[in-house]
Amino acid sequence: MVAPRKLRLTSREDIVVAVPYLLGFHPQDSLVCVVLDNQRIRFVARLDLPQPSEVHQLSAPAAQTAAMISQYGSAAILVGYGPADRVEPAAEVLTTALLAAHVDVLEVLRVDEGRYWCLCGDTNCADGVAYNPAASNFPAEAVYLGIAPLPDRAALERLITPVTGPKRDRMRAASDTALRRLTDMLSDGTSITGGQPSPPEHVVCSGIAAVQQAYESAARGETLSDDDVAWLAAVLMVPQVRDHAWTTCDGSDEQRRLWIDVTRRATPGTSAAPACLLAITAYLAGDGALANIAVDRSLRADPNYHLAQLLGRALQAGVPPDLWQAATTGKTAD
Repeated sequence: MVAPRKLRLTSREDIVVAVPYLLGFHPQDSLVCVVLDNQRIRFVARLDLPQPSEVHQLSAPAAQTAAMISQYGSAAILVGYGPADRVEPAAEVLTTALLAAHVDVLEVLRVDEGRYWCLCGDTNCADGVAYNPAASNFPAEAVYLGIAPLPDRAALERLITPVTGPKRDRMRAASDTALRRLTDMLSDGTSITGGQPSPPEHVVCSGIAAVQQAYESAARGETLSDDDVAWLAAVLMVPQVRDHAWTTCDGSDEQRRLWIDVTRRATPGTSAAPACLLAITAYLAGDGALANIAVDRSLRADPNYHLAQLLGRALQAGVPPDLWQAATTGKTAD
């Protein structure tokens, strides 16, 4: 993920305390790589820890991760979460790959049960050092910026669990109405441009207006009605409307709440776009964990959803959001 906003790390304890905030959740059985360039955190990458007998299988993903990191960073800090027999061999494999890719490894730490160990030969850490998150300034800075880690990845996934029961029934009815309305509008004047169907201008204008109204409502802290959510999800199926929505994403907490709500309430047939827009919003805010989960949700709804595929590859490669946005703006309509 991309590191959120501006947060300072001044000690090993700060590093250990910071990782859950940078990831968005508390890692388990993980090898986390904090990537830096010019003493600034660029992004954070995470690999699953293999079992000791399977550590050789980490060589290929470690080399791929190191090559990606070398494109955007010059140094890295490794933090492994788990027992020594799993963290140490995995950290050695990734360290070797990073050095081969000309990335300096500044620290290698292991964290387990409230203690951390330095794996770089510092004898002061040989027996482990107990750490207290409350003693670090990092949590306070993160909370001030509105950043808080969830207990685990599953908690993030629950954020966008689809609504059920009466709420789902109401949304199905509202979605049926919205889709019929959109179908009627599209049948009135669809043209062919460059060999592809082009929606009528009034459909695009109506869709863009719905997006803008949703953003304005979100900024006021308002929740959209079922009919408004259904219509918004429907018009986002029009690529020109979806592209307007994503190019006006700003990574704000208000937009994040909006797209979480719309993703949860949208019917399966209309949820790909809202989930992808949530992923983009999270990506721009530096919340790579939520961005990955939202991309997965979008691709479950539509495995061929082009924008989600593009974003998924960018997240996997650790591409900073500003570079991805600049490269894809105006090239995503499908």
